Parts: sequence; structure tokens; C-alpha cells
Amino acid sequence: MKRRNFVLFLILSIFLYLILVFRLFYLQVLKGDYYKHLSKRNYIRRRIIYSQRGDILDRRNQSLAYDVPEYAIFLDPQIIQEKEVVENTLKNLKEIFGIEISIQSLLNKSNSIEPILIKKLTDQSEIDKFYNNSYRLPGVFINMIPKRFYPMGEECAHIIGYVGYPTKKHLEEYKDRIFHQSLVGKQGLESSLERFLQGSVGVEELIVNAVGKVVGVYKQTSPKKGNTVVLTVDSRVQKIAYEVFRDSGHKAGAVLIIKADSGEVIAMVSYPSFDPNKIYDMWEEYVNDPLTPLFNRALQAYYPPGSVIKVGLAVGLLQEGVAPKDGVVCKGSFPLGGKVFYCWKRSGHGWVNLKTAIRDSCDVYFYHYCYYRLGPRKMESILKQFSFGESVPFELPNASGILPNPEWKRKRKKEPWYGGDTVNMSIGQGYLKATLLQQCLMVMGIINDGVIYKPTLVKEVRDPNGRVIWKNKKVVYKVIKAPPEYFAIVKEAMKDVVRSGTGVLANSPMAEIAGKTGTAQVAAISARRKNLPYHLRDHAWFVGFYPYRNPLFVIGVLVEHGGSGGSVAAPIARKIIERIKMEGIHKEFT
Repeated sequence: MKRRNFVLFLILSIFLYLILVFRLFYLQVLKGDYYKHLSKRNYIRRRIIYSQRGDILDRRNQSLAYDVPEYAIFLDPQIIQEKEVVENTLKNLKEIFGIEISIQSLLNKSNSIEPILIKKLTDQSEIDKFYNNSYRLPGVFINMIPKRFYPMGEECAHIIGYVGYPTKKHLEEYKDRIFHQSLVGKQGLESSLERFLQGSVGVEELIVNAVGKVVGVYKQTSPKKGNTVVLTVDSRVQKIAYEVFRDSGHKAGAVLIIKADSGEVIAMVSYPSFDPNKIYDMWEEYVNDPLTPLFNRALQAYYPPGSVIKVGLAVGLLQEGVAPKDGVVCKGSFPLGGKVFYCWKRSGHGWVNLKTAIRDSCDVYFYHYCYYRLGPRKMESILKQFSFGESVPFELPNASGILPNPEWKRKRKKEPWYGGDTVNMSIGQGYLKATLLQQCLMVMGIINDGVIYKPTLVKEVRDPNGRVIWKNKKVVYKVIKAPPEYFAIVKEAMKDVVRSGTGVLANSPMAEIAGKTGTAQVAAISARRKNLPYHLRDHAWFVGFYPYRNPLFVIGVLVEHGGSGGSVAAPIARKIIERIKMEGIHKEFT
């Protein structure tokens, strides 16, 4: 019995030995080249370590944009050729995550080098699920990719902009600094300041075995975070401006607030806005919205400037020798060449001089003096000095508007310049078009006795260690050469506009505001008619400054198709200034 058991054990041992020998022979001889090739091919896996974009801060170091970590699972493209391995991996991915992927789709995505993005992991439970099942997913690994977050959402969207994945042009321009899952600026400061904000990716070369398991690190280069950009914007003022305009109930418009003695933009709102955190989820809704929330009305939209333009032309009239006491009798109309051009007040203003014409926004005064003393050439010259008709040097794109002259009309309209064109231009109508930025710069020039500072959104740039590597400087953009007393006359008239003129709804018991209203006619239909369709209603302007003595801010408000500037835009400006003062923010700018 013992002998028999021994023989059986011996036979079994020999059989098992032969199986082992055959298996070794199969692996080392018959399949040796295959596994040798597989081992070499999978020896090094190159993994990108994505860098963080630089933060964007307001002037008080409050965050306006920063990166948060987002995790995703990737597939090593080197295992795609191993049909049995990849089929099993895809089967397990479907079972674990509910992801259905075909081998052909992987082949279409693969360039044999770059890992293939399989799924972004939305929460910790999915991350845990991956690690608990990673042994079933050879060639699949987890990696951190950047995600941008904007804490102010819609309130600051048109300043900051948004990011997206790089195009071929981005990849060529930034070369080794970015990779396919890096984020690049697509709009706003995210785009225009890309050179500062973009970091540099790191690279990790991992030693893996034949089935994709990491067994060591061969070489590693650390990523570098982008630089931090500090803006001139005050997030508190930005929030106030957005909320006041939103709560006014108007469909569209813009607000711009600039520091009077430096050109620093304190707030810029375009309404309606968009949420950069949801930009791709809501893309179709945004692009199909007839109110175009992606469009920056503060910079890129241009409209007839209306009566706001009168303060700039008033300086030109004084330069041409029109005395402050000179005036006309406004009877409500101005006949010219067989036509009659009406004042907004059909009953007339009576006797008006330069100051009262600005205060009451008398059209007849400007019809008369701009036609007989300035003409189109001189009007063009003075408005050009105030920055009209040109794109302003700025960190964000802005429209040049239209500053017409006889040559422009002959070229564009195939018509000669008529006297009526001069009359219309004198009150900011006709072919003349301007942006809110240009209107605000004109007022800045008036309150600074002819000096316009270059507007800016950027205060400084810091490296990832917090060291300032670039600091913005105050730069003079334009100088209007006129005696200081000319500007003083216009400033006093702008104070009267708010105290007793067309802008009384901007008058505040707690803040001494000065400014100029404007109502820009959209169509050749009387704006006073009730129940006009929205698209035919006048645009409402108010551009002014606060306080009257030693001004801190220039403030501009545009309400698209809002109606009268005095009744619609002026109270919005007042409410913004009052909230700034009530919260004590103005004290930080003195």
C-alpha cells in the first residue's frame, strides 16, 4: 500500500514537473519574443503632472479666480494593442463605472504616447471605487487635472472671462508648458494675460510591468504654477455695481467706475452676464440668448453717445472763443436748409448760455454753436482728443466706435456731408457712435483739467512665491490743451445738471455727485411715444464723477433701450455711489 502511494505520488510529481517545464518552454521559447517585446514596450510610462494657473486677485487680495483639484482616470495607450488585456479592462470599467467604450474609439483617440482620458471623477466615492478596484484595471491610472473656479460667478465674468482646453495653436505657442488637459484662457483677462497666468506642466516617467502596474519612478520634473495677477478692481464695488443694475429691472446695459486720478478700473459690469463656472454646461443657452450675455457692453458695444457728448464739445466751443456768457434763445427748434431740428423740450428753454445749456441739455444751443463755430472738422478734432473714434489701449479688447467726417460719409454712405449731419453730431446723434469706456475717459479728461490717464485693470504681477515681478505705473494717455478755467466752467455746469438740471435723480443728500445725462435716439420715431417695442426705445446714459470737489471716481451707466438718461441711468449711478459711501469704501481711495 505504501509502495503504491509512493508510485502515484511520483507519477503526479513527474506530471506536474512536465507541465511546469512545458509552461516555461511556452513562455520563454514559444512566446519569449512576444513577452520580451511587451516588457520593453511597457517599460516606461510618461505621465503629465498638470500645473496650476496663477490666481487672479482683486486690489485687496480677494480671490477672483483660482484652481481647484479635479481627478480623472486615464488609460495607458500602450495596452491597447493587447486585445485580451484591454477587452477585460473595458469590461471591468463598464461594470464598475458604467462606462461603455469600444476598442475602436480608443484607437481613434490614441497617439500611442498621450494617456487617454476615460472619466472625470465627481466625488470621493468614485475615487475610492477606483482604488478598491484598481487591481482589475491594468493600464488604468488616476491623475489630477486642473479645474478653474470663479467665486464671484456672474458678478465679475466680463472682466475675468473663462478658460477651456488648448487648441493646436496654443499647444504650438506654449510647447512644453502645457498639455492637452491644461487650461488656457478663452475670454477676458484669462485670455489677455495668458502669458502671466499659464504655468508649466511637470513630467513623471514611471517604470511599469507588462500589465501596466507601476513598479517605480524613473524620472520626475515638478510642475510650476503660473504667476498671480492682482487687479485694480475692488470686488466690493464690483458686487455693488452688479447688484444695483440687476435690481433696477432693466434688461441690458453696463456700468464702469474708474479711479479719477490714475485710470484704474474699480468696477466694470456688463449685463446680462454669464457664469464662467457653468460656461460649457450652459453654452447653448448663452449663445442663443437674444440679449447676448457673453457680449461685453462696457467695452465692445457702441451707441450714439447722446447729450453726454455736449460736455466735450463745450470745451471745444470755449477753445474757439465762445464766451461762457454768450447764448441763444431756444424756442424749441432750429431751422436749417428747409428742415427743422427740434430740441428735446419742444416748448423751448428760452435764453441759454453754455452752463445752462449743459445743465438743461438744450439741443438748440449746441445746434447753433456747433454748426456756426465748429463744423464737422473741429468737432471731429476735439472729440478725437477725448479718445473717440479709436480703440483705447487696454488689457481687454474694446471697440473704436465711429467718429464720422465728410470723407468717411462719402466712402461709407456714398453721400456728401450735409448741414443736418453736423447738427445731429452736435448732440451725439447721427453717425457718431461711442463706447461707455470712451464716454468715461472724456469725463476723466474734464475733471483732470485735460489729462486722461490710460485705463487699466492690472495692478501688479507676483511670482508663485509672492514676489512682485511687475508693477503697473500711472500713464498719461491723452492731454487736451485748454486753460483750466474752461474745464472748471464745464465741471460746474455738470454739478448743476445733478442739482437742478436733467440729472436731478442722481442728486443725493449724502454724496455730492456731478454728471451729464444722455438720451440716445435709436430710430427715427419719437421716443416720447408710449409702448414702443423694446428694440426701438432710446438708450439711456449717465456719466459723472464723485465727489464734486477732489473727485475719486468717474462713473458711467448705460441702460440699453432704457429710455431717458435722466430718469433711468442717473438713479442707478446715485444708488451705486450711495452704497459705496454707506459701506465706507470711498475712504480707502482718498
